Amino acid sequence: MLIAAGIALAVVGGLGSWYFFTTVGNTTTVLTVTKDIPRGQQITAQDLGTLQIAGDQATNALKASQSQEAIGEVAMVDLPAGSLVTSSTVGKSLVVADGDSIVGVALTSAQMPSQTLVAGDKVRLVDTPIAQGEPPATTPQTFTATVFSVRQDTQNNRWIIDLVVSPEKAPDIAARAATGRVALVLDAGN
Repeated sequence: MLIAAGIALAVVGGLGSWYFFTTVGNTTTVLTVTKDIPRGQQITAQDLGTLQIAGDQATNALKASQSQEAIGEVAMVDLPAGSLVTSSTVGKSLVVADGDSIVGVALTSAQMPSQTLVAGDKVRLVDTPIAQGEPPATTPQTFTATVFSVRQDTQNNRWIIDLVVSPEKAPDIAARAATGRVALVLDAGN
């Protein structure tokens, strides 16, 4: 009986070792992001890292050998640090829905909230008076919009914010943005 128990234990141990070594040896190296990347930001080589996962896992993550397919693409969704890079989370450019327009607005940090803006935030663009001018006597005109993408222009110390607006309001917003006499308001609940 002891001999049979010993043989059974040896067989179980051998099968366990075989499973462990075949599972460990069957891994795939996939791409991850090393830092938070907001929707709309272009992916660089410095943003990418790798992770080894079990080869039998069902995933559509890009393999490490496919890194050139991700570099230069933009994040289609917010990618938190450590996220797997897939063909559906990166693409050539963000898509604007039919019936919408995109207006770019260049703002200084004084013209916008200090809270980091991200794609999808609901904002209002507000007319402002000329520099050193009197505050308006009536409520200034505002335009509602949704943040499409945000990037920093470090050379000019400005933020470039692309806003999704209705086509009817796009010319008014673009004209006001060109004067620099606007401010951005982020409403609660975003």
